[in-house]
Amino acid sequence: MTFPACRRLVSGLFPLLLCAAGCIPTRDSAQDEQRDPDFLRGQELRQRLDHTGAAAAFERALEASPRSASAHFELGLLFEQPLNDPAAAIYHFERFLRLRPTSDRAEIVRQRVNNCKMELARVFLIAPNTPSMQKELHKLKTEVERLGLVNNQLRRQAETLPAQAPARSVASASPPVNVVAAQSAPLTKASAPAAIPARPAMTPVALTMPAAAPKSAKVAAPTARTHTVKQGDIPATIAKQHGLKLETLLAANPNLDPKRMKIGQIVTIPAP
Repeated sequence: MTFPACRRLVSGLFPLLLCAAGCIPTRDSAQDEQRDPDFLRGQELRQRLDHTGAAAAFERALEASPRSASAHFELGLLFEQPLNDPAAAIYHFERFLRLRPTSDRAEIVRQRVNNCKMELARVFLIAPNTPSMQKELHKLKTEVERLGLVNNQLRRQAETLPAQAPARSVASASPPVNVVAAQSAPLTKASAPAAIPARPAMTPVALTMPAAAPKSAKVAAPTARTHTVKQGDIPATIAKQHGLKLETLLAANPNLDPKRMKIGQIVTIPAP
């Protein structure tokens, strides 16, 4: 009686074993996915740095085999870095984890998913990358460059003014020639009026010439303020902290990339 019972037990477990074997992906199935012509084409284009063409090839491989975990993994890598689409990268990485939850790459893929989520949050919280915002930033950058050129021209003109000031002072202080001759000629009794008392000798004008005007001291430009980026700082909070508009802060820092701010980075704070 033991043998019939064992036979019934084995016959009942056999379908379950087949089902489990079919649901668990094997190394052979991964190798089959990577033999797909579109998958091989995608790898070739990726090596040629044609990232857009490689993504299209891997997408075609998914159309032929929607459960191709290898294609999802390759698309996740492409969208994470070269194509810079963290949302699409998260989708393909999570599809890979569903199809290969026990893969050797599973832990690395989970870390990449977290990195993509953090990058996606920074894009939405710091500065929306919209066409209107990009256009406004371009206008502000052009205006800053124009004002810089005007400022340089005015500075050069101001530097030439002190050199021209002494020449104008000498020309205005020189008396007419006949006055100098009259002052230097000796007075005689016949020519001197009797009613007018003698005056003390006048000092020649040349000796009393006013000294050259000192060079005007350049007005020192106000020292620009700075802000050192701390943990959690974003352009919006920095602008609010210093009583500025976000557009004014970004205009004063044309090279500031809100997505690449680092702790310790110096940000110029313009005058309000």
